[in-house]
Amino acid sequence: MNPSLIDLVNFTSTDEQRVIQEYMETTKSCWSGGNYWLGGQIKLSPHEKITDEMLTKVAKIYENPSSLDCANSWEYASVMTASRRFFEFDAIVKRYVEVQKRRIMAELNKTPLNTDVNELIVSML
Repeated sequence: MNPSLIDLVNFTSTDEQRVIQEYMETTKSCWSGGNYWLGGQIKLSPHEKITDEMLTKVAKIYENPSSLDCANSWEYASVMTASRRFFEFDAIVKRYVEVQKRRIMAELNKTPLNTDVNELIVSML
């Protein structure tokens, strides 16, 4: 159920493409080795699934920006840009998961199963 960066490229609307494309551009840089850094913190392959644990770990880092140790205003600006990009990315991932759950629920509702069972199945995803 968790998406990869590649999954999100195919999922996002035109308005959301900017954030996803910024991460994809990183994977094309010669210094990145084909990887990107989720929120500037966790190194991932574009095909690697993005878990809730990863998102939570990065979100905790950015919850208190005053605790970040930045050497100068340029570094602070870079950190704030990464933070903004991460929270936009996080919202896209959450929407992806919800859409996938709705798709699965729609498929389950086509079967003669009890709807309570369908909701239980989807809640386990």
